[in-house]
Amino acid sequence: MEVSWIWIPISIFAALMQSVRTAAQKTLNQSLSTMGTTYVRSLFGMPPLIVFLGVAIACTGLGFPEFNPRFLLHTAVAALTQVLATALLIYMFRLKNFAIGTMLTKSDLIMTALMGTLLFSEHLSGLGWVAMVIVVCGVILMLVGKMGTVAFRASGETLSGLLFGRPAQVALLCAFLFALSYLFLRQATLDLGPQHHFMWRAGWTVVLATGLQTICLGIWLAIREPTVFGQMWQAKGIGSFIGLTSALGSIGWYSAFALQNASYVRAVGQIEAVFTLAVSWLYFHEKITLMELMGIVVTVAGVLMFRLV
Repeated sequence: MEVSWIWIPISIFAALMQSVRTAAQKTLNQSLSTMGTTYVRSLFGMPPLIVFLGVAIACTGLGFPEFNPRFLLHTAVAALTQVLATALLIYMFRLKNFAIGTMLTKSDLIMTALMGTLLFSEHLSGLGWVAMVIVVCGVILMLVGKMGTVAFRASGETLSGLLFGRPAQVALLCAFLFALSYLFLRQATLDLGPQHHFMWRAGWTVVLATGLQTICLGIWLAIREPTVFGQMWQAKGIGSFIGLTSALGSIGWYSAFALQNASYVRAVGQIEAVFTLAVSWLYFHEKITLMELMGIVVTVAGVLMFRLV
């Protein structure tokens, strides 16, 4: 029996895995191209995803889904927008430090909510909107706190540069593509029939989407960057770690999308910003300010409100 709120801890787990994976990708990107770094998560993540699908089939007793053109189309669009957004996110590492670059993409929550309500089948309650606004305020506090650090001032960035410069433009495009991917992934899981178990729907969607990314991006790299495959093999240690954390994160996201509106899932997923600060502090040795701590408290409070939605 599916618990109505189980999507909340699943989303939090997915956000944690995504933060860890993104931090590892930043490290790998220092020795590997942007598209090569993007490809690692798909290539090394496929085996764990196939295992998850096998477990889902065994546990639910469901087999192959019926041929469904809408499911194939929505999954394909989601896969394309997701890989493009991930590539932009990694490219942004070269424009900003880790925490700021990640937080600039948080406008994806508002984009997901607006596009989901206007163009998709998303239905948001009044309390849901309030919770999302609180989460956004928390993320903004964390961003403002990061802007005030010594590292930020030393970089020579100004507020206008942050809001209208190239990093902001890349971040907004990245957020837009991520928002589209969330909405199409949510729709793809519904195309398989909401009456079926969420693990089965999530399993087929994540394997198909990641499989398409692996094949298409692999062909692109074979033509444009054939030497990257040897480099990936040399970095198979960190590549395997990225693949595993990416697979666990994807399983979490897809499972949550199969259970709840993409807007709500992404709102709870904003707790990733808290994990990002933790990773920045522990791994990249970036300082955390009082304003950021206040943002953490507000963000967590907003996330907890979704238990009441």
